[in-house]
Amino acid sequence: MTTSRRQRWDAARNRTQVLDAARESFAERGLATDVREIARRAGVGVATLYRHFPTKDDLVKAVLEEDVAEWTAVSERAKAAEDAWEGIGLFVERTLAMMARHRAFLDGLTVTEGALDACRAHLAESLGDLVERAHREGRLRAGITSADIGLQILALGRIVELTAGQDDVWRKHAGLVLGALQA
Repeated sequence: MTTSRRQRWDAARNRTQVLDAARESFAERGLATDVREIARRAGVGVATLYRHFPTKDDLVKAVLEEDVAEWTAVSERAKAAEDAWEGIGLFVERTLAMMARHRAFLDGLTVTEGALDACRAHLAESLGDLVERAHREGRLRAGITSADIGLQILALGRIVELTAGQDDVWRKHAGLVLGALQA
């Protein structure tokens, strides 16, 4: 009984260490990080990594789950904003900040199967009501849709990627885009 409990505790610890190492590695180098590097960083063997995550895709999905949960919380906060324009600004800024902090999230949009479609759906769902409210409040330029803002976020994501480590660059461009969208 003691051995069985010990193995389960060790397995849980190893899984946590692998996830932490993957999160750090993906944040630094993106999803191109080799699983051997992640295992080394976690202090476990590659076989242990694969025991918990049979494929690299499984590991990526587990790491991205936290990012998706964070993004959902950002969406809820933005939708709850009293001023719709401020909610849109909050959503855009926090989404880009998350992309800047977690390269895996940004890479996951292009590498993980179905992720871009899921991202577009989330953007449409998150921004739809905000855009309608911002139009009613006279804060958003006429003709701008949630799809337009979603595309701008994805385009700004490329700026985040190209200027990694230079927070002021993507923030400046986000400000330019938001300024162009504001009524």
